[in-house]
Amino acid sequence: MNFKFDDKDYDSDKLSDNGKLYLGKLQNIGTKEQQLSLEAQDLAILKGKYTELLKAELPKDEEEHKVNYPKDEPEERINPFTKRPYIDAYKR
Repeated sequence: MNFKFDDKDYDSDKLSDNGKLYLGKLQNIGTKEQQLSLEAQDLAILKGKYTELLKAELPKDEEEHKVNYPKDEPEERINPFTKRPYIDAYKR
């Protein structure tokens, strides 16, 4: 049987017993790499689908779970009687 190695063609019948063993091992490794690559692709698809499904199951009321981070600038408060902004006497 002919095989290609380092961009050269060889006849496996001319290999020593060890050479034939190593060639078989390399061929098995190549097959396994292809199988693992296909499995990795399948896992990526499944991961994406389960991520999508989980997102659909998350609680819809996001306001309840939302973290309120402080704003850089304080919100201006308006006095309802004077219709003017409150003066913050406690500013430092």
